[in-house]
Amino acid sequence: MRGPIPISPKLGIVAAVALVVGLAGLLAVRAAAPPPSAAATAVAAPAATVPAPKPIDVSNLEIPCWSCPDATEWPLRFRTDLDLLAPLGTGPGNAGVWFGAFAKVNGPRSAEGLAAMARRVEVPEIGQILPPDDPLLLEAEPWCDQARMRMYPDVFPLSGWTTEITNLLLPLTYARSWIARGEKAASFDDAMADFRRVIRLGRLLRQEDVIVINDLVGLAIIRIGAEAIYDRARRDGRLEVALVAAVVAGEAPAQKYLNAARLTRTEVAPHLRGGRGTPRTLDLPAGFLDSLRKTATAGPDRRMRCEAIIQLQIVAALGPAGTRDEAKQTLAALAGENDAIVSSTARWALEHSGAAEVEKLLDAESVTGS
Repeated sequence: MRGPIPISPKLGIVAAVALVVGLAGLLAVRAAAPPPSAAATAVAAPAATVPAPKPIDVSNLEIPCWSCPDATEWPLRFRTDLDLLAPLGTGPGNAGVWFGAFAKVNGPRSAEGLAAMARRVEVPEIGQILPPDDPLLLEAEPWCDQARMRMYPDVFPLSGWTTEITNLLLPLTYARSWIARGEKAASFDDAMADFRRVIRLGRLLRQEDVIVINDLVGLAIIRIGAEAIYDRARRDGRLEVALVAAVVAGEAPAQKYLNAARLTRTEVAPHLRGGRGTPRTLDLPAGFLDSLRKTATAGPDRRMRCEAIIQLQIVAALGPAGTRDEAKQTLAALAGENDAIVSSTARWALEHSGAAEVEKLLDAESVTGS
């Protein structure tokens, strides 16, 4: 679930598909599941409205300095107010219930999602999209007008390495499809309706801040939506809108690279020794455990805290005796956190910190050490 997120506005969308295909398995070890159920009936989203973007005051617009020292402590979130481009809708429904239904393993609408993937068509410089009148694409639209997306634990239980994710290729497909349709729109307002929907979808995917791959896909979707707005606004002489879109698009690569850097900083796998039939051990450099514990207990992003908790699980199982105890003590403290996501993740990690179980999980992930 870690790797490059697309940068270019069009071809990069195709790369995002490769990201999900290649990295989704790194989030979780998938258990065998029964075949997906037959197609379900379309589900109508609750009625919603979408507010107009906030007025743009160029005098208050800044370019965030993601390379400045202060940025090392920033949450990996847009510093520019995305309401200037695409406010979230007001719908009372949980968009996570609808999007989560298409999970490949246990999703009740998995077969429908896979069928939609099979009927995509190729568009040059954009990639595979659904036709503009595709029923699933049309069904998805009002779900992007809801105010929230919550999948954990409303749709999927939190279970550490075995936590399930939805089929993230589908929201990427919807985003590409709306970009393609918006590019053909004759009127500026019609184009903006599609491009803003793309950004709302990305915002919803990032909203929960639980799973890294969901967040990365949401970031990629916001990026392509902002770039599409920039292109159309620039052509139509809406220069204030184009300026905001350019700033937003420019923030995405910094968040992507800092995401990778922060994950790498707490990655245990490079310090594993053994594997391939021999017991694994951990050879942690000085200060590594302290950094890992700091991220798990006080990191600015919840998804990064949860990733660090899973790394602590490995330390608690395979580290030297002293570090095992420290890791378990940290997990026990985190299990009492007020944040239900963090506490649930910590409890799962603590309950599954036996060496044999962790070795089995690592074998399934093909993490062999050196």
